[in-house]
Amino acid sequence: MVTYKPDFRKAYKLANEILLKSREIKGFPFSVTKVIKEISDIQCCSYDRAHKYDIDIESFGSDAAILTEYAGRLIIFYNQQDIQPRIRFSMLHEIGHYLLEHKLKTENLNLYEKQEVETNYFAAQLLMPEQTLIEIQARGKRISTDFLVSSFQVSKEAARKRIETLNKIKPEYRTRDEKEFDDLILLKYKMFLDSIMPAKNSYNWFDDEYERQQERDTWC
Repeated sequence: MVTYKPDFRKAYKLANEILLKSREIKGFPFSVTKVIKEISDIQCCSYDRAHKYDIDIESFGSDAAILTEYAGRLIIFYNQQDIQPRIRFSMLHEIGHYLLEHKLKTENLNLYEKQEVETNYFAAQLLMPEQTLIEIQARGKRISTDFLVSSFQVSKEAARKRIETLNKIKPEYRTRDEKEFDDLILLKYKMFLDSIMPAKNSYNWFDDEYERQQERDTWC
């Protein structure tokens, strides 16, 4: 029997690449539908609108959101009656399945659970980037459930899970490629970070960036 293990590095790298390249993500929270449109050809459609076109949403088997093929196109159908934070997470979860090249339908429970874990990790990194949370924490701000809910527009459930994951992070075990994203993401979202918790020595922070880059260049 084949045992499938979640590829956290793949999901993490993919989310980081989107965070850096996206023109739609300038801070947090951001428009999930605009980002999905920016990075794919997948359409988004509410359950309410789908019902008007006699699409049988109940047959999809999801009460939050689902990525499925309909009329020759991939569409993310979402439940507009759910709370906004859950809609946002669910839609990114679904686009994660597509970008991570998951099988949309599988009877293998182990593979299904692996794919669910990967897409949850992917969505959480996009909505609440690990680098920004660590930086905010380093500036003296306590990362609480209420803080994540209000600042990043996520559900309490997603916030609690993110804090749990954050407490397990060991930066010293990251690969060089993983660490390479950190400074770039912090630089791109500096304005957001300063609005949450201004850095005490922001001038020195940028001066040091040049020196850190020179040091990284010697690694090659």
